[in-house]
Amino acid sequence: GGKIVKCQRKGKIGIKKYNKIKNIGQIKYRKIDNIEKYNKIKSVVISFYISKTSRIAAMKIKLMNCKRYKSFYELYVAVEGLYIGKSIYSGSQAPLKIGNILPLHKIPSGTLVCNIEEKMGDCGIIARSNGAFAGIINHFTHNSMTKIKLPSKNIKSLHSNCRATIGIAAGSGRVDKPLLKAGNKLFKTKYSCKKFPKTRGVATNPVDHPHGGGNHQHIGFPSTVSRRSVPGQKLGLISARRTGVRKIRKLMKAI
Repeated sequence: GGKIVKCQRKGKIGIKKYNKIKNIGQIKYRKIDNIEKYNKIKSVVISFYISKTSRIAAMKIKLMNCKRYKSFYELYVAVEGLYIGKSIYSGSQAPLKIGNILPLHKIPSGTLVCNIEEKMGDCGIIARSNGAFAGIINHFTHNSMTKIKLPSKNIKSLHSNCRATIGIAAGSGRVDKPLLKAGNKLFKTKYSCKKFPKTRGVATNPVDHPHGGGNHQHIGFPSTVSRRSVPGQKLGLISARRTGVRKIRKLMKAI
């Protein structure tokens, strides 16, 4: 009996709708063409933005159309060291400078890059968040692959024709500043599909949540549940391998 619990009502879509009005647009590379494959294209930085949804520092650039007298605009991930009016180049013949976009096989080993394509033409997926970067380890010419070190310290092999931006993504240190109050957290989660504030299950009534009720706030039964639990009971530590704080963490805190 009882009500349908919040996580059951929320479902996969989420309680809040995606706010498209405040969104600045898709931050990605332009589609690859023959100009970028065999030559280079020049662009100028016009302005900088911060995405309300993903918190990525973006820059608006103006590119000149090579086929006709016309310009168009794109949104790229901003890089540390760029400024308004700075010229950046993209293509296989672009110079090796901060902010330029080149294929991986044109970038030497040991260079720090960001906004890397995982597959050719996917317009940038890896190392896009504030202050993120990846390092190029080495190139393999026999199979056209490049080995890079990801921000998570894992090593991944990508195709050498995948594009990347030279430099470190702008906005590092954003998470270092504390939120300090609940109002700041509210505006932070306002533009993303997240619910705030969240009510603890033990603080609710028995009709609202399986953990609710009781003279003292306690669950009253193990908080671990099966992966195959029915909706409404699938709450708490779902299919947990282990629970509690590890002894190593306790020792580190004591030190």
